[in-house]
Amino acid sequence: MALAAAGASANVSAQVPTFASTSNLVVLSATALDGKGRPVTDLRRDELRVFEEGRPQRIEHFTEARELQARVLLLVDVSGSMNEALKTASSKMAAVQLMAALAAEDQVALAGFDSRYFGLVPFTRDRQAILRGLDSAEPFGSTALHDALDQAAKDLASHGEGRRAVVVITDGIDTASQQTPDVVIARSRALDVPIYTVSVVSPLDDPTSPDYVGQHQSSAAAAGSAQLARYAELSGGAAFRVSDFRALKRAAERISEELKHQYRLGYDAPAGPSRFRRVEIRSTRRGVVVRTRSGYISPS
Repeated sequence: MALAAAGASANVSAQVPTFASTSNLVVLSATALDGKGRPVTDLRRDELRVFEEGRPQRIEHFTEARELQARVLLLVDVSGSMNEALKTASSKMAAVQLMAALAAEDQVALAGFDSRYFGLVPFTRDRQAILRGLDSAEPFGSTALHDALDQAAKDLASHGEGRRAVVVITDGIDTASQQTPDVVIARSRALDVPIYTVSVVSPLDDPTSPDYVGQHQSSAAAAGSAQLARYAELSGGAAFRVSDFRALKRAAERISEELKHQYRLGYDAPAGPSRFRRVEIRSTRRGVVVRTRSGYISPS
């Protein structure tokens, strides 16, 4: 998808803080939350600690949330399994809520997927263009969720620095992917692309709904929700399960708040063989938890 053709002019791109490019620079997107789950917006560099495999690392680059513009790739499931009134309306409402909470200078792109991944609207500040793109999508076909997330992460990572995230709206049930979840998760972590997932389920499968009819979700719905939660956790995003408009609104508001307050940190990778390395960010401020991707593949 040619999202690169869309968005920002060279003028605007020049205003986005960037990190000096080196072969061993590890860049981390991070969200800080207080004890009540609210974003912490005023952390300083000296209040953060980065650990790789448990060992402290020197923070070489730090960009505060308020200095960054946002680029959000909204990825919408338009497969046949989403051909229900609630699911179709939920996709549009999520887009409306997210865009309303973003700043005017932030950019949104829209992509869809069924058995294939395709661009609908390139990066733009025109919110109506995104809504028109949603209206043009007709649910049809099988669901290649993992393949779509893989391509979406690559597209978003190609747009340089700034606050960024993929937000996927789906029922979470994959029926046609060539890629496995483990492969896609590993790539998204390497690209430093947080994935936020909104799993749209029936009230019958939602234990928080008054219409819930059993002790457990159906096996397909439960497996889909669990897989989406894993994508979110390991990439540094967050997962939400919704079965009504109120839950959807709460999810959209939280995603928007976190995106508005996303930090960017960079450190030099220690020497060593190419392999997966665990990463953790902690804050010295009491009660603050920092969320980021779980690790990266070190350069050779």
